Amino acid sequence: MTNVLKSGLASAAVALAAALVTPAMAADLGGSLKDTYQPLPRVHAGAGPCYIRGDVGGSVSRNPSMNWPVHNEVFEDDWNRNGIVDYDEVWYRSAGSEVQEVSMDNTWLAEVGAGCGSGSRGLRGEVMFGFRGDRDVWGVPPIYTGTIVGGPPPGTPPDVDDPIHTSIKSYTLMVNAYYDLGQFRGFVPYVGAGVGAAYHMVDEVYFTENPYLTNRIEGDKTLSFAWSLMAGVAYQVSDRAILDFGYKYIDMGSAHSGRVDNAGYLNPQVDIDDIAAHEFKIGLRYHFGSSSNCCEYASLK
Repeated sequence: MTNVLKSGLASAAVALAAALVTPAMAADLGGSLKDTYQPLPRVHAGAGPCYIRGDVGGSVSRNPSMNWPVHNEVFEDDWNRNGIVDYDEVWYRSAGSEVQEVSMDNTWLAEVGAGCGSGSRGLRGEVMFGFRGDRDVWGVPPIYTGTIVGGPPPGTPPDVDDPIHTSIKSYTLMVNAYYDLGQFRGFVPYVGAGVGAAYHMVDEVYFTENPYLTNRIEGDKTLSFAWSLMAGVAYQVSDRAILDFGYKYIDMGSAHSGRVDNAGYLNPQVDIDDIAAHEFKIGLRYHFGSSSNCCEYASLK
């Protein structure tokens, strides 16, 4: 009887202890979960492998080289004393061709294109069509002293700066390849390179300050090889849209004027070489297609 009583009392004590401890543990557990709850950050889905894009920006021109050959008639002496310069009394001497102090204005640019890539590998390819606005070009060519045959013996050549002026605008069609370097806090830095063609439209060439050069030489259109190097950073702003901040160095080759002036005379053409620029732009890429593997990068630590 005593053993039965002791066993019953022990069972009752255990049951009472369990009843008292269980609510306290439940209360503590509930408070801990509530206190440590935080919402998960929003993570954009992959944006899709292919995209269309549009960019705008500024093009900071490098000063190109310019050439315009000048040959002047040099008077020796009025051998027959007739007061007129005859053909046999002159000879022709080159005054040079290099235009000095060449400058080219800066301008704006706009580009549109399309591309595809694989985010898992970090590789992208695209085709871009671009336009760079009108920019003035000027410099100081060799001094032209005019035709003297058939006229009186020349005096002192004109002391003028003889600046040469024109303007140029350019279209480009480029095939670009990029390598995305990975993701760091949502930003994806990249590097790239491109090759393609530049189509230049050179306006009329005219001269100032030299009384012997009053005619305008016609402009011309030139197709030239172009290449570029790029770097920048992209940031995904939605499931489909990526904002792109980029730098580009582009070499657009060369261009030239025509040869006929507005009086019908034939002239040496004006050559403009090493047309290049540092460009800074902002663009938006809109992606489409399956997003299973695109635009998902390992984070950079």
